[in-house]
Amino acid sequence: MKKRVLALTMAAVMAFSLAGCSTSGSAPADSQAAEGSEQAAEGGEAAANSGETVKIVCPYGVGGTADAIARKYALVANKHSDYNFIVENMTGGDGFQAANWYTDQDPSTTDLLVYGFGVAYRHDLGKKYQTEVVDFDRNDIYPVADVDDRTWIVYAKSGTTLADILDKAKNGGVKMSGGNPLSDPHLALGSLLAVDGGTVMTVPYDGGAAQKKGLTDGEVDVFVGTTQAAIEDVEAGTITPILAFCEGSFEGFKGPDGDITVPGVAGEGMAPELDSSKDYTGSILPAGGFIAVRTGADQAWIDEIVEISEAVWADPEYTDWMKEIMLNEKPLYGEDAKAFLEEGCEKAVAAFELLSGQQ
Repeated sequence: MKKRVLALTMAAVMAFSLAGCSTSGSAPADSQAAEGSEQAAEGGEAAANSGETVKIVCPYGVGGTADAIARKYALVANKHSDYNFIVENMTGGDGFQAANWYTDQDPSTTDLLVYGFGVAYRHDLGKKYQTEVVDFDRNDIYPVADVDDRTWIVYAKSGTTLADILDKAKNGGVKMSGGNPLSDPHLALGSLLAVDGGTVMTVPYDGGAAQKKGLTDGEVDVFVGTTQAAIEDVEAGTITPILAFCEGSFEGFKGPDGDITVPGVAGEGMAPELDSSKDYTGSILPAGGFIAVRTGADQAWIDEIVEISEAVWADPEYTDWMKEIMLNEKPLYGEDAKAFLEEGCEKAVAAFELLSGQQ
């Protein structure tokens, strides 16, 4: 297994603005793959087709948002093709292990990769700023279909306000859970707080459940995660959403007292605690990910995956489920998907430069 380490250059940057960051452990890839071969209970069992088995490699653990989406995609894709789509989990390095493995495969492979924005963001930062060792070239991964578009949400313990967090960020810094240092949730919150001179420290945990527990146990001040990760917790009143990384407000959450409208970082629904004279839109980073093939794959195979992905997005079983967990409907394919990724990577580099003081 290739080991991811932080470079000395990044250590100096972190000591100045992101002190206390560290990397989290990962579950063994083989045990995760064994678990991942089973369809998620919520999605049901995938129908067995008579055709070729196509493996979808998910770089994250069983039960997370990326894993749930991969399984729902496989379930619905099996209805619209003769292939047997199955999901296997290959964890490690917060997505880097699977990317390393996948880029070592021959371009003719029919294995697919769940390819997240966060992996691409950290790849570019590692290459440009030596923030970590990068043992793969993301140009060897081609995003075929955007199947996961999400809005990052800042969650706090009930009773904590956005004003409390902004004040703490400017007076000693806040602690957050939600990925490792320079994950896309960290880039989003860190760049937003940096606009007002605030700082954030990322405390890594292994998985969303542990990230939420870090918040409820008082080990961190906020958890930055997906809508799917915290729906039940918000309904129970254990935690509350205080900010959405989007323009306008975010609707859909329900708490113990009814519907919750979450303010955004810009537009008419902008959080009143933010300075309306400042631009926070740089923190709205594209998030989620794609079904990807190896660059150089046969065009006929790419076209077939596009066709299947279009059928998946057209199926209410997929789109209605996405609405239930409050993810966004943003189907993009081929070069349009690739352009969206490149746009996000440019924003991520700018966000890093802001939060690290390298602008």
